[in-house]
Amino acid sequence: MRGPRLKVGVLEDEHDEIDLGLMLASAGHDVSWIHHTEEARDFQLVVLSVIEEDLPDLVEELAAGARRGQIYLHTCLGHGVQVLDPLEPSGALVVAAHPLSDKLWAVGSLDELGETVVELLIGELGGEALNIPETQRSRLAAGMSYVGFLETIRNDAFILLSEALGNEEKALGITGELGQGRILHGVGSVERELAAIADPGRARTYRDLTRRTAEISGVQDIELWAIQEDKS
Repeated sequence: MRGPRLKVGVLEDEHDEIDLGLMLASAGHDVSWIHHTEEARDFQLVVLSVIEEDLPDLVEELAAGARRGQIYLHTCLGHGVQVLDPLEPSGALVVAAHPLSDKLWAVGSLDELGETVVELLIGELGGEALNIPETQRSRLAAGMSYVGFLETIRNDAFILLSEALGNEEKALGITGELGQGRILHGVGSVERELAAIADPGRARTYRDLTRRTAEISGVQDIELWAIQEDKS
């Protein structure tokens, strides 16, 4: 089922990895990029694609201009729809959506209308929407971090193999093509993910791989956090 074409405004930061605005434009929606929060009131669908730690403050800024008939969608995996609570008094519809793979999306909504809307939007992108409870968000984010850590390990394996073999092409033949590793955006996010891991062994592995990924990426605040966690 093809839904109505929407006037979409995208508020994103330099860390945006999803490009949902471009996806929606490809699906036929009228997409513009918002540079000031005051502009959001002019759009039917407002996409918020910022890091988890910045989302609550951004929502507070947008609350005054939100209105009935609008849809607000955020893409932070670690947050459900509760972070959008300040927008609710306006009558705006609030939903969440984040890609887990090429086809599968983690979504959240407050009611059946929101569920229908977000499923329709994701369906237009060729995806499948899977509703994730608020209580499982941090655990899911931790699991996705592990997926990203596979690339951290693969990159280190490639370096060791290429040095030992003296041939990068042969090393790639063993490791496979290198992808993008876990992108770390804030101490608060990794703290929440670590807290969601109950098994001590998995928690220790998470800390170690977070530290290594931060070291490679030059994210010093998270590297220092991981060092302090190891000492505690």
